[in-house]
Amino acid sequence: MNNSVVVVDDNDDLLDSLTDFLQMKGFNILGCGHNGLEAVQLYEEYRPDVVLLDLSMPNYDGIYGLENIKKINPNAKVIILTGHYTEKNRQKIKPFNVSKIMEKPCSLIKLDQVLRSLSIA
Repeated sequence: MNNSVVVVDDNDDLLDSLTDFLQMKGFNILGCGHNGLEAVQLYEEYRPDVVLLDLSMPNYDGIYGLENIKKINPNAKVIILTGHYTEKNRQKIKPFNVSKIMEKPCSLIKLDQVLRSLSIA
């Protein structure tokens, strides 16, 4: 069964922790990025089963990444991991049918459950 993931967050420590945990749980990390543009590039290159995407990042934010990933594949599975889930952000991402929104800090066990519920692992 496929279980490929791309992880995008501008916090290197969080990126390392997430990728280590997910690899330990058997997920295949295809790539990591630090902004929305890298998220789009990684999605286009690897076509992962799911993208874990932060919203607040410098230069190209997660909204940019989400919007452009959904242009490539409207059915792409994207989980938003954010510490900045405001009403404004909620309205911006609403049209893009994200798979799940999780606020940071989130439980890694819960993240594992969410990924498995998406039938990718």
